[in-house]
Amino acid sequence: MFSLGDYVVYPYHGAGRVEKIEEKEILGNKLLYFVVYFPLNQVTLMLPENKIGASGLRPVISKSELDDVLEALFDESTLTETIPAKPYSRENETLLKTGSIHDAARVIAALHAKKAERTNGLHIEDRKNLERATQFLVSEIRNIDGFSEEDAKLFIQEYIPASR
Repeated sequence: MFSLGDYVVYPYHGAGRVEKIEEKEILGNKLLYFVVYFPLNQVTLMLPENKIGASGLRPVISKSELDDVLEALFDESTLTETIPAKPYSRENETLLKTGSIHDAARVIAALHAKKAERTNGLHIEDRKNLERATQFLVSEIRNIDGFSEEDAKLFIQEYIPASR
């Protein structure tokens, strides 16, 4: 499970930190609750231990898992599957709600490619999804040992091909 001070990711909230672990008695049942603060949304959530698995709460990826994120940012084959034909599609929003860093990276790659193909830029909802996906990636990568927020932003920019 998680310990005090652990960095975790919760779907559609980005990365946060376990601030407290409290035992509460509700209706005669004692349960451990994880109190997690998410700076991206400035939200604090209290999640019961018995619901953690179903909630999608997961640890922040490790430095060794960054290669998989790079593949999602750079892999041309995922772009044709992810870019919708319509000016705007909810598919990218759905991917962001999974809480997967790989899905967020795919959204970034797809929307950068879509932006490069369009003469009038992205639809406002696509721009919001691109910003949100970038925020999710930055919020998680900056919690990996050796990365600052600026390093995380540079990491993302560096690995998006210039043609996008």
